Amino acid sequence: MLKTLDVVIGATTVLLLFSMAVMVLTQAVTSVGGRRGRHLRSGLADLLQQLGIPAGELTKHIADTLLRHPLIAEGKGRLGTVIHREEFTKLLLDLASGTGVRILDQDAQNALNKALRDGGIHNPEQALKNIRAMALQIEASNPELSNHLRDGLAILHEAPSDFVARVNSWFDQTIDRVSQRFTHYTHWVSLGAAVVVVLTVQLDMIAVVDRLWIDDQFRKAIVDSAAQQYGTKTANDAVDVKPYYDLLDRSSLITLPLDRNWLARMKEWRKVPGMALSILLVSLGAPFWYNVLKDLLKLRSGLSQKDDAQRAQRQAAQIESGTTSSPPTSSGPQPAWLSGERGDLGAVG
Repeated sequence: MLKTLDVVIGATTVLLLFSMAVMVLTQAVTSVGGRRGRHLRSGLADLLQQLGIPAGELTKHIADTLLRHPLIAEGKGRLGTVIHREEFTKLLLDLASGTGVRILDQDAQNALNKALRDGGIHNPEQALKNIRAMALQIEASNPELSNHLRDGLAILHEAPSDFVARVNSWFDQTIDRVSQRFTHYTHWVSLGAAVVVVLTVQLDMIAVVDRLWIDDQFRKAIVDSAAQQYGTKTANDAVDVKPYYDLLDRSSLITLPLDRNWLARMKEWRKVPGMALSILLVSLGAPFWYNVLKDLLKLRSGLSQKDDAQRAQRQAAQIESGTTSSPPTSSGPQPAWLSGERGDLGAVG
């Protein structure tokens, strides 16, 4: 039982190591490309069309201006990745008034003002001033309320309109769809990163499991290192992965591109099923394999303690019943291979 569990722990550890590399690549691709901000901009553009601005280019321009606002944008004017409903409403009023930090193109501003008028807000500048004044009154009378709750109450009190009602009705659902689309996108990026990582090192999980099953020393090295590295660490703690890579490289279970035989080993067709399996498993992500490994290490610790306790009970019972006497007519030192737990040898006959 423990051997099977150790094999699973070893395989999980290897998958976790390369899943970390996949995670780093995925984060690099999504961050450099600003994909989270782009997905949010697309979602807000769709929401603006629901609010009465039909032209796609205008809604995209308004959404882009919103996410590049100094209060929303990330460093150096990059598209922001987070915007709250109350911020969205107040910034739309600010853009429509034309007196804020960011200024829309004339066509976009006219389209936004028309949508506001159709929704019941005829003077966005005055409405925004009233909202700020009401937020101050609410803060003075109820200082325990959070900022977004104060802003929400002020908007509902000072700008009760069909436009605000539509924002409140559609905003949360829009953000949920944006998160869903971005998650779907990152899954494809993770799969692509998994392909790159697995092909680069030629990781064959079938060969890894076979080696773990037949090589006791290799299996023990992986399991002991995993218990030491991950048994007491959290997901945010740094882990030194170089010893694992060195061990796998010395065992010929991975092949780096620096190896002169890298291309020749890539042509080995027997690796294809194991590498395909590796791509699917590694793409599940480091958090998944980290949680699996933590659970497996806890299970192994419990089983190991239980096994030791049962062995001690059997030995104590044998001593109490006098069944641990050695075979008759035995002289000289006891051979090393007879040491350890055994039954009553004298009872055989």
